[in-house]
Amino acid sequence: MNTIKIQEHASNPQKTVGIYCHIPFCLKKCAYCDFASFSCLGEEKITDYFKALYQEIKNFAAVNIDSVRPVVDTIYFGGGTPSSVAAEHIEKSLFLLREVFVIKDEAEITIEINPGTLTKEKASHYKKAGINRISIGLQAWQDFLLKILGRVHSQSDFIKSMEILKSTGFENISVDVMVGLPGQKLFDVIETLTALMAFSPTHLSCYSLILEPGTPMANWVEAGQLNLPDEDEEREMHWAVDAFLKEQGYAHYEISSYCKPGYQSRHNLKYWELASYLGFGLGAHGYYNGRRYGNTTKLSQYIDRLTAGESPGSLEPLMEAQEMMSEWMFLGLRKLAGIREADFIARFGQSYFVSYGEVIKPLIADGLLQWDGVDLKLTPRGQDFANQVFMAFL
Repeated sequence: MNTIKIQEHASNPQKTVGIYCHIPFCLKKCAYCDFASFSCLGEEKITDYFKALYQEIKNFAAVNIDSVRPVVDTIYFGGGTPSSVAAEHIEKSLFLLREVFVIKDEAEITIEINPGTLTKEKASHYKKAGINRISIGLQAWQDFLLKILGRVHSQSDFIKSMEILKSTGFENISVDVMVGLPGQKLFDVIETLTALMAFSPTHLSCYSLILEPGTPMANWVEAGQLNLPDEDEEREMHWAVDAFLKEQGYAHYEISSYCKPGYQSRHNLKYWELASYLGFGLGAHGYYNGRRYGNTTKLSQYIDRLTAGESPGSLEPLMEAQEMMSEWMFLGLRKLAGIREADFIARFGQSYFVSYGEVIKPLIADGLLQWDGVDLKLTPRGQDFANQVFMAFL
């Protein structure tokens, strides 16, 4: 069996791990999306994909798990649109994961859904399978913006989906919204947030639109067919979101994330805290025993390799201490609470001022970072120029 063998690395002992499963199917690819996703491929291809996904999970277990099965405390089904496929595929995936790993009773199990793809039957299957967190992609309340984005749903589809989720008993619901969209104004953003409060989501992710080269939307903007808000308008939207949600009782705990008390995304925190997670599926990445690995993004290649008993991905070189420290800094600074010096010392044996004093001091002087004697964190100005701060640690 030719599959990835991830040797244990002493500096990164395993406690609990997260699992990410990529479901690369959707009804229609959005105009801004460059993820590994495909539309209109038919049930036969979807079934072939899930057979390959199951095989990848089994292969990993056979090669990397000896007598003690890893304990899993978060599972995340992302995409694509996981809710666009039959619920049975998701149920079977969870059943297999429970066979292979030890899933904690209180594990956070999330599935991404898009309005217009959810039915009462699917929601019931998700609930019975043990899924306890939903991430729903609204993006904008206004139908004209949804049309520009190439979304398949309308405002009424979102309302219907939320009613289904609530009636099925889902309480932990995260909603994705976007700012900086073509044609979007500040009052559109406020209208979106105001409308969402009627549904009491426990978590909101608020992303700025990023134009990925080669996507239809990037081409339209380049051709002058669409106009984006300027930087000042986008910043105004960001701070309006921040003020509105804080007033409603949400904590801003990560650059793009807000939550009610106790409802942080435990899975996403693993990424920002350089914790262990396994990635299964097309284009999925993982970080385990101090090693990163990634799978192919070509669908046929992914299926063919696993059908032939081969690995769908490859290991990256073992992370050296300097690289690990760099990632700890720029990922950790995404959290609004920042990075505790004591945590850095416990992980690397020295203060981050020893490793990065010549980087940190100018950022503090420029008003981008602040140090309170315990934690290093972004200032409000630092949030506006976060990418500049992160790049300084690379």
